[in-house]
Amino acid sequence: MIHTTRMGDAAGIPAVLAHCFLGHSGGWKRLLEALETPLDAVAFDLPGHGRSAPWEGAGDLHGVATAALAAQIAEPALLIGHSFGGTLALRQALEAPESVRAMVLIEPVLFAAAADTPEFAAHVAAEQPLREAFARGDLAEAARVFFALNGDEAGWHAMSEAARQMMTRQMTMIGATMSVLVDDSEGLLAPGRMAAFDKPVLVLAGALSPPVFPAAARAVAARLGRAEFVSVPGAGHMAPLTHPAATAALIDAWVLRNGLNEKPRVG
Repeated sequence: MIHTTRMGDAAGIPAVLAHCFLGHSGGWKRLLEALETPLDAVAFDLPGHGRSAPWEGAGDLHGVATAALAAQIAEPALLIGHSFGGTLALRQALEAPESVRAMVLIEPVLFAAAADTPEFAAHVAAEQPLREAFARGDLAEAARVFFALNGDEAGWHAMSEAARQMMTRQMTMIGATMSVLVDDSEGLLAPGRMAAFDKPVLVLAGALSPPVFPAAARAVAARLGRAEFVSVPGAGHMAPLTHPAATAALIDAWVLRNGLNEKPRVG
């Protein structure tokens, strides 16, 4: 069971919102309130997150989550995805371009796109404690390291014990996504595949994010046919939550530049 929430304005642009790993659909509320562009938005909780059913632990979690996103699309939609959610939106656009009107990708964590950069090499080295924690079965330490790698170790320590325990349990899902995000097992980076997507895309990255995140975002934007890359001033990896007004302003301006501010006419 996938939990969904209707947000925004029923008269607005059809949109589907995919949140970050360890997040939930309610995290979009402040961004939607800050947007001047009206969106008729469906936000959903990823498998194993929020009020959706737990992930069963078998199969391709990235594929299961992409299918959950696809199930929310009733007509060609604006997809907005943050972090892990951004990679789901990207996969959906490449697998079913007719279902997507345009995309906003906020730091999509397709790290494989930046595999030939110094930022990626440094990230792999910094990630070694995470891999070691998984190898020891120390999921609490894995969760702490995960937050540190995402630039928010203080947020981990500030959480309630119940919240930390919940996120510790969710750590098992990280390993199930590595083959797609780090090794590109789904071939999202296959030559010419992204370039063939010919609809508007806005790729955002926090100006203060750990370096591998903007590096991956820039690399994704460079491969897409009609993508713009823009930094969110003063923001880190969690820009839509920590800097909703700045993020919304960039999205609003892009919508106007690309004539996306009206529903497409039918017939």
